[in-house]
Amino acid sequence: MVGKCAVLIFAVVLVGSNIVFGFSGGPPAERTGNPGEICGDDTCASSCHTSFSVNAGSAQFSISFPSSDYKLGQALDVTIKFTNTSTAIHGFEITAVDASNNKVGTFANKNDTAQTEPYDNLYASHTKVGTGENQWTVQWTAPTTSISDPITFYAAGNEANGNNASSGDNIYTDTATISLATECVPSTLKIKPKKVVQKRGKSADVTVTVKGENNEPCANHTVYASSANKKVTINESTETNENGKAKFTVTAGNEKGKDVITFSTQNDDIEITKDINVIIK
Repeated sequence: MVGKCAVLIFAVVLVGSNIVFGFSGGPPAERTGNPGEICGDDTCASSCHTSFSVNAGSAQFSISFPSSDYKLGQALDVTIKFTNTSTAIHGFEITAVDASNNKVGTFANKNDTAQTEPYDNLYASHTKVGTGENQWTVQWTAPTTSISDPITFYAAGNEANGNNASSGDNIYTDTATISLATECVPSTLKIKPKKVVQKRGKSADVTVTVKGENNEPCANHTVYASSANKKVTINESTETNENGKAKFTVTAGNEKGKDVITFSTQNDDIEITKDINVIIK
């Protein structure tokens, strides 16, 4: 019979029976190559897929992210991929742990080639449909509170030969780490243009750039705006993009004159402000 460490095996059919045991629809949990799990870092290849040693094949198996860091509560796409593979059937399982080997974050599938629900969203693996792929992308959502860094992703993959048995399959593993992004502390506001001249009833765009102490752009920061004389209207707040920029639309009223717009954002200690003049013709 198949032991508890039979990992990533595809459809083993018992001769003379209708019993199919194996994991074409996804392996059990704890089969990722994480040394702290049941099967350890060999993904049970020593007791199931015994034809070759781990990572002995000619394919490459990898985990990748769009960024080397993450923010609390952020959702990131994680791609698990085979390249230089010569077979048509593949599978995978992945999990994420902190520095103390505790499961962190949650996984969600983006399509029917992967699944997370059977693992309480602490793992992701292929589905039966997904065995026809050699690349999968799942979504991982970071924890909302700080944990011990770094976070390590462990994944195991099966490059199967399709012989309906565990023999002849190549097992691969990969790891990747990601760390909590250092929060940018706003230090300066730059406004463009520095002065707005516009006709009554017309609108103009103003871009506010928020930068930190090392001149790095501060993303995902709220910038507030207000007009002193209420001769213009402007959106009250806007979030900065990944380049630290927030765009505001200033609309002049029907009265000529001058106004002052104050832009502000908050760092840990103080409020940073910057004024620009508006002339309405």
